Formats: sequence, C-alpha cells, structure tokens
Amino acid sequence: MKAMLPRISGGLAVKVRWDDFETVLEVWRAGTQERAAAALGLDQATVSRRIARLEQAADVKLFQRRGGRLVPTTAGEVFVSRLAQVDEAVAAARLALAAANAIAETTVRIASTPLLIDHVLAPALGALPRRFPGLKVDLAPRPAGAVIAADCDLAVRESRPEEDGLVLRRAAIMPFRVYAPAARPDCEEWIGLLPREEPMPHARWMAEHVLRARVAARVAEWSTALVAVARGVGRAPLPVFIGRREPAVLPVSDVVFSQEVWVAHHADAARTPPASAAQRWLDEALSAAHLSEG
Repeated sequence: MKAMLPRISGGLAVKVRWDDFETVLEVWRAGTQERAAAALGLDQATVSRRIARLEQAADVKLFQRRGGRLVPTTAGEVFVSRLAQVDEAVAAARLALAAANAIAETTVRIASTPLLIDHVLAPALGALPRRFPGLKVDLAPRPAGAVIAADCDLAVRESRPEEDGLVLRRAAIMPFRVYAPAARPDCEEWIGLLPREEPMPHARWMAEHVLRARVAARVAEWSTALVAVARGVGRAPLPVFIGRREPAVLPVSDVVFSQEVWVAHHADAARTPPASAAQRWLDEALSAAHLSEG
C-alpha cells in the first residue's frame, strides 16, 4: 500500500510553525530528542512539544522508537523526505539573499581598453540591472599594454597579460580586415595606429604591407581609426566586429591578422559574489559582441 503524505489543514485548531518542521528534521537527523535539542539549542521538553503539535496537526504518528533511536514511520518517512527538500530550497534561498546583499553593497572595477569598453562593455550595461540586480561596475579605460592595477577586480585586454600572479583566460580571437571609406573605396591613403608599449599584430602587418609614405594619419585607438575611415580620410585594418556595424565603411580584404582578447584577475579577486556576478556579466557581454566572427 502506498504511503500517503500527511496533510495539514489550515483550518485545524492546532497551529504549526516552521520551527516545528525544523525540529522534526533535526530529530530525523540526530535520532534522539536529546541530541536534537542540543543541536537546536533547546530543552528536550520543547522538542517533544513541537513534535507532538505537528503530529496532532497532521493526525499521524511521525516517529517510532526502535533500538534506542527515533526513526520515521512509513508516513513520517515520506513527510520528512519532502521536508528535507524544502529545507534545502530554503537554505539555497538564504545563500542567494546573502549573495544579493553582498552584490548590492559592492562596486566591481573592470579595467579594459577604450575599444572594448566603448563597443563591448558599455553597450551591455543595459542588461546589468535585469541580470544582476544591485551589481555596480566601474569601467576604467586603460591602454592596451597597461599593467593590471591592484585596485581592479577584472581586466579585459587585447593581448595576453605577462604579469605574475594573474588568473588568465583567453576569451576571443578578434579578426581584422582592411576597411575603406564607402565613398572612396579605391583610396590609397592609410590610417595607422600610434606605437604601443607592447608589440601588436597591427604594427607588424602595417610594416610589411604599407609604405610609410602612404600613412596619412596615426591615431591612438581603433575607435578613432574607424571614425577616420568612415569620414573618408583613408583605409585601415579594423576589428571586424566594429567594421561590420558601420555603414560608411566597406571591407576590401579577407582577414589579414587576428588579435587575442584575454580576461584576467588577481588570484583572490574573483572569490566574492560581486566579482563572480561581474564575471558572468562580462562573459555574456563578450559573447553578445561576437568578437571572433570574421
């Protein structure tokens, strides 16, 4: 015969509380009222009274004595197993609430290049309140080769960081194509990038394929190069993920080189709930930008 889960009617005169359910769970775990009382910080009489109250409300015996221990009856076993699932859900909810409180009280500082802030992270800020309520981020622009400062919780770089003590993850491989102004697709002038602290694929490619005399201007950032190309100044290799969004420029080559994008943090920086939430938001932002599509 299938055991039935005890039903507790809200109309019964006997009022039960969550404390009664917690007491039943602890007796089930401990096996005796004495041990359950010690674990709960109660006296044995209170434990006995709570069990009796719940049994009266359910109109069923929940425990029986066997070999010096209290064990659930058949109906009590079904009831306790369901109760344990509820207890696990309540514990998970408490952890989630604690994490949410921690997130709401902390600001996560993310360092990145102007390219990735302007075209990847800033556009994803709109999803932040919906996906991670209470999470606040500071977006700190840093040059491509800048050292990751101790005050930064996370960093997104256009090359592999070389500093010691960092946890690294390659997030994407960013392809580049040559783009020309849509109004002047056959122009011969070029837009270059100013020298950076660390060697970049762009510098090598330009040195091998473009005469210095053809370079009409050099700029500091890819976003500026995109504007210059769109305004007809000249052509330039650009990240595909920004070039394809600008109708005033046209791709005039296949992929000419690629550049890695890395996420880094100090070893202890991602252990807090805010930093963990920020990492998930960061991953979603990088995925939505389709950096690796050529």
